[in-house]
Amino acid sequence: MSAILTVEQAAELLGVRPKTVRALASGGIIPAVKVGKPWRFDETLLREWIAAEELEEELRRALWRQIKLGEKHYTWDQAVAQCTAEDATQASWERTLRSIERLNRFLTGAPLAEITRENIVKIRTALTRHTYLNAQKKPVPLSPATINRDLAVLRSILKRCAGDTKDGVNWGMLDACPKVPMFRLDKVDPLWVTREQAHLLLSKFPPHTRGMMIMALATGMRRSNVTGMEWSRVDLKRGTYYVPASNVKGRRKGQAVALNCDAIAILEQWLGKHARYVFCFRKRAPITQVATRMWRRVVKECGLEGVTFHSMRHSWASWHVQGKTPLKMLQEMGGWASLEMPMRYAHLDPAHLAQYAETSAIGPAPSTKSDTVEIETKRVSVSS
Repeated sequence: MSAILTVEQAAELLGVRPKTVRALASGGIIPAVKVGKPWRFDETLLREWIAAEELEEELRRALWRQIKLGEKHYTWDQAVAQCTAEDATQASWERTLRSIERLNRFLTGAPLAEITRENIVKIRTALTRHTYLNAQKKPVPLSPATINRDLAVLRSILKRCAGDTKDGVNWGMLDACPKVPMFRLDKVDPLWVTREQAHLLLSKFPPHTRGMMIMALATGMRRSNVTGMEWSRVDLKRGTYYVPASNVKGRRKGQAVALNCDAIAILEQWLGKHARYVFCFRKRAPITQVATRMWRRVVKECGLEGVTFHSMRHSWASWHVQGKTPLKMLQEMGGWASLEMPMRYAHLDPAHLAQYAETSAIGPAPSTKSDTVEIETKRVSVSS
């Protein structure tokens, strides 16, 4: 329960004379109640008033610095608004938005200048205690990789606020971008399946899942591109499918996907089942969920636990590398912005390095000891 203060006690708390306290109370400036003739003050309310006055004074000083000295003060919310205006049309915006929502728990209303390395480390630690509901509706903690993606979004926004970007984007909200420390993660090879394992999975999936899986294995398209395939973008005569720029991850232009015989066979099989979308389930489309309970049960039965729908893209790339498709061509077919991603599969076909490996061969041994001595003698005589 809050204490009730007299005029003298309130004066001591405020650091002024009792006469000033009475004047402030009479003018309604400070919270006070008159009990008979004397004034009485609620200590909690009075401390809150002091805090509000200090905040107001600090805001006045900040405003003066902005007007007189040209200082700029922006908040995290303003940076997020700018990010939304520029990135909301990207194919990966849904994932970016999830990261921003998690970061908002710690940064809403925070001045950008106060987002320091030390505070980012605290946020990173707090995210390790954050949980979300998985497909089984059970709370599970965020993985270090997911936290790193959240921190990468934070870093991207701060870099653009400070103009510390390769493409020259500068929002002019921050003088310098702080260091954003990430978790160190062990490099993991992409999880892929062999053709025999793929046939085993296909034999157990229902028609709509089987069709989408074959399409992913045939084209290397991502899950959202497969489930969202539209007939208006299919060209069976030319054997191509067009993915618009809004659905291509990390790129500003669309992608033409080449269709092989497996992909064309699936399209012919699904022709006429839905007016707009290629794949449907009980006439409903687009299909939004692929990693269902049935998927997890089947991959577990096949001894392939951990295999996801995205593993089909890894498998497609792995099969191409094993079939000696050039990495530059694979990059273009897979819609990757650089060779960095295709290079993850290069170890699957090291044969192209064999001719260069011979360069460091030790060669045949000298035939006799006398030959070795003669060679060494000649070397000495030449050098002398």
